[in-house]
Amino acid sequence: MKAALIENGRGAVLREVERPKIGKGEVLIRTVACGLCGTDVERIRGGYVAGRSVIGHEVAGIVEEVGEEVRWLRRGDRVVPHHHTNCGECYYCVNGSPTMCPDYRRYHFDPGGFAEYFRVPEFIVKRGAIYKVSDSLSLEEASLTEPLACCLRALRRSGLREGWTVAVFGIGPMGALFLELLKSLDNETVAVDVKPPRLKFAESIGVRTVDASRGNVPEDVRSLSGGRGADLSIVATGNSVAILSAIKSTRNGGTVCLFGLPPKGTKVDQDFSELLVREVSLVSSNAASEDDMVEALRLLEERRVDASKVITHRFPLERFEEALEIFESGEGMKVLITP
Repeated sequence: MKAALIENGRGAVLREVERPKIGKGEVLIRTVACGLCGTDVERIRGGYVAGRSVIGHEVAGIVEEVGEEVRWLRRGDRVVPHHHTNCGECYYCVNGSPTMCPDYRRYHFDPGGFAEYFRVPEFIVKRGAIYKVSDSLSLEEASLTEPLACCLRALRRSGLREGWTVAVFGIGPMGALFLELLKSLDNETVAVDVKPPRLKFAESIGVRTVDASRGNVPEDVRSLSGGRGADLSIVATGNSVAILSAIKSTRNGGTVCLFGLPPKGTKVDQDFSELLVREVSLVSSNAASEDDMVEALRLLEERRVDASKVITHRFPLERFEEALEIFESGEGMKVLITP
C-alpha cells in the first residue's frame, strides 16, 4: 500500500509499504479522507516540539479488520478514530488535564493517516476512542471531527460566555472552524487576517472582519465591540505579531487564547506589567479530549457546524507534495488527502 512518511533529512516522502497487521484488541481502518494540519507541516519541516513524527491524524475511514476481543466494531463501519487518548486514571486525568496525561501521546496510528490503511493500537481501541459516523454525514466532513474538537476544547478552557464578542486572529482552516463553531453558539465574532480570500470567506458566512494589513487592528476590534475590545481573542495562528495584536485588542479583564502553534523558538516582546494592570488572562489550549471528540462529531452530524464550507482542496496520495504546497501557500482552507 502507499503511505506518506517522514524520513530524516527529506521531509515527507511517498513510499510503498506493507499493509499493517493487527493483533488482539486492534483495528485496521481503510482511509477515506485525512486532513492536513499545521502540526503535520511542523513535523515534516522539523519544527514540532511535542510527540513523535507520525503524520496524518484528522482522519475518517471504514473499518477493514477487527482484532480478537473487539466486539463493538465490525467490518464496514464508518468511523472517526482519535489519534491520541488519555489513561483516565493519572493525576492529570483526574484533575481536568487529560491532554497532559503521560499516555496521551504514547500511542499513534500506524503508519499514520496519510496511508491507504492504518492500524489503531489496542490502548486507543480499549478507551473507546473510535467513533461511529452516521450515514447523514460524509466521511470527508467527518474527518474534521478532530480539529473541531480542538476548537471546542479551546473555547471551554477560555471560559467562553454567552454574549461575549470573540475575535479570531488567523482565518486559516482552524480559524474558519472557530468561526463556524462560534456562529452555531450565537456569539458575536470578528475575524482578523491579512489575506483577502480569508477575509472574504469570513464575510461569506456573515462574520465581521478586520484587515490586519491596513489600519489599526486593536482600534478596529474595539470599534466592533462597543469600544471595549474583544472579551476573548483566539490566536489561531503561530504568528508572533498576531499574538501581540490579540493582547492589545482584548478588553480589560478579557482573555487571550493561544491556540496556533508558533515555530520552535518563538519569542514575544510583551510588557507583562500591562497584562497585570489590565487583568488580561493568557490561556493556552492543546489538542482535544474524548468528550470533545464526541461533542464535535455530534455538532457535525446535526449540521450545527457546516464542515463542507471549510473543505476547499482534495488530493490523492500521489499528489501529497502538491497538497503540502497548497496548504503552506494559504490559497485555500482545509486540504484533504483522499487515498
